[in-house]
Amino acid sequence: MGQKILVVEDNELNLKLFCDLLRAHRYEAEPVRDGREAVARARAFGPDLIVMDIQMPHISGLELIEQLKADAELRGVPIMAVTAYAAKGDEERIREAGAEGYVSKPISVVRFVEAVRALLAAPRPVEPETEDEAEVRVTRRFAAPAEAVFDAWLDPATVGDWLFRTAEGALIRSEVHPDVGGRYEIVERRGEEEVLHTGRYEAIERPERLVFTLAVPLYSEREERVTVAVAAAEEGCTLTLTQTRAPDAPVSAEQIARGWAALLDALADRLEQGGEEQR
Repeated sequence: MGQKILVVEDNELNLKLFCDLLRAHRYEAEPVRDGREAVARARAFGPDLIVMDIQMPHISGLELIEQLKADAELRGVPIMAVTAYAAKGDEERIREAGAEGYVSKPISVVRFVEAVRALLAAPRPVEPETEDEAEVRVTRRFAAPAEAVFDAWLDPATVGDWLFRTAEGALIRSEVHPDVGGRYEIVERRGEEEVLHTGRYEAIERPERLVFTLAVPLYSEREERVTVAVAAAEEGCTLTLTQTRAPDAPVSAEQIARGWAALLDALADRLEQGGEEQR
């Protein structure tokens, strides 16, 4: 599939139309029916563009645009607003809220696709990394439901089977106290060395968000922060992991990303094995 587009639309017919149209042009479209889920779903999906309906129940598209543009992870993602009402001044208010594009309903298929292409092709502002730390982000889809994926991070009986494990290592000890403020320790023997991964849980918001610190004393005394965001999808869920990284970290951002990708693969295998055992 091509670039990823999050579609936030409460009308089922419009949602299907937009997603079908985007998929026909080889984009990966992710539907969101409830605007209250949009920010969390965007964090998990990592879209290249967001198509946003303005008139929605519970929360307006203008409010959502402002929330997305205030979010450090999402403010650089372009937003194309879609509205059925085009009163005088509407476009100005939508653009002032932060949207980069605007189309009105009923949509013209040609104009809609052209607007999508233009926004995706436009250069994005790049925010400089701070002197103190940068971030590494990894996203993965899971066939398992969001609750199962989230709970696997906090299960004292099984988390040591996959988290911080390597193919050549042997688990020595796994202790998990899954409460806010609780600590975890996972120790693996790698050759002649015992490698400890340890930290403290800062936020546990099942099944959407988990935040914990991470230190590997053998390599560095510095603690990094890891945020795990899980968003339910029509089939399974999408997980986005973000880790802070100091400029003087002993491993590169690419190495960190590859390491987490391998661990998320191991988590998927573990969940699949658990499902087979239950059957």
